[in-house]
Amino acid sequence: MTARPLIALDIGSTKVACAIGLPHEHAAGFELLGTSLVPYPALSEVWLGDPLLVSRTIEQALEATAVQAEMDRALVTASHPALASERARVAVALGDEPVPVRAQDLERLHASALHQVLGVDRDPLLIERLGCDGNGFTGVRDPRGLSATRLLGTVHVITIPMAARRTLIQAVESAGLEVSRITYTLPAALAGLADEELRHQRVVVMDVGGLTTDLGLFVEGALHAAHVLPWGGLKLASAIANELKATMEQALAWSLEGAACRKPAVRTLVEQHWGLLKPALEQLLQEGPRPDAVLVTGRGALLDGFAEWVERAVGIPTSVGRSARMSQAADLGRQVGLSAAIGLLELATRGDGRTALRSAHLFNRLIDRTRTILTEYF
Repeated sequence: MTARPLIALDIGSTKVACAIGLPHEHAAGFELLGTSLVPYPALSEVWLGDPLLVSRTIEQALEATAVQAEMDRALVTASHPALASERARVAVALGDEPVPVRAQDLERLHASALHQVLGVDRDPLLIERLGCDGNGFTGVRDPRGLSATRLLGTVHVITIPMAARRTLIQAVESAGLEVSRITYTLPAALAGLADEELRHQRVVVMDVGGLTTDLGLFVEGALHAAHVLPWGGLKLASAIANELKATMEQALAWSLEGAACRKPAVRTLVEQHWGLLKPALEQLLQEGPRPDAVLVTGRGALLDGFAEWVERAVGIPTSVGRSARMSQAADLGRQVGLSAAIGLLELATRGDGRTALRSAHLFNRLIDRTRTILTEYF
């Protein structure tokens, strides 16, 4: 059967990034058919404050790719100021005698972790298995095939408010697309930014958007710790506009000049706002092994001097993360802004990516069914 193109949408607080790729039929990977980066016509300090405005922007982003093909399903990546990051240590019994660990045993492990951390008003956005212990093995991320009587695992879960997830789905469906999967921005950003060698190292990814800043510590591709701060480039621009009695357009331009801005008052505000990130960065570094590198992406990557400030603050080599597939684009903002959408395609078509998508569909259906039963019963 001929592969159909995949749509990847990175829905942020100030723009919609769209990447469309055609999966290779007999190998991992994809051919990039088209991309677009469309800002919202009006800025809001409320995350997805107008779903209809977002859906119209999604439609414009699809048209801007100039890809003519039958497409009705979309992969979506997003963040939110109220995301929660939690770890769970859970166990499942396998048998009286050691038996091989199966894929369904890992799904039971994930379900147990969700039962432990998931609130009634929240949905899982990312379920990351960090390591499993059993008879004769410890810290194995994928223990399938190993034998054990009892499987213990450490699972990292990122959750999003149910209302925010519904709003996101509403915006995408209003644009005429069905949501195949919603996932967290940071793993997609890493997949779109880093080369194969860096993915297997310890790296911090900083995604500074309009309303949120996401900090994630990855160890060999697994998200070990994450912090989401309700701060971003739009917040900085708003503070500059209020302090200097300027328009938002002027404030946005000055904020992009960052530490090199000719106005001392702007430089002071920029330094103050960057300083808000330092405690969260330091806490993140204490939650795992010291990283080899820091990658900065999102709108914050475009602020003059921001990457250098991060490097001075943490003493770790820091660079602006850009997608290698967009290296020919002359616009730096386009290279940075499309990384997460392209990374989402990388994740979906990397090896067993299609299997992962099917498993996610089944897992989400089980969660929705269980929640419905509990709601009706109580």
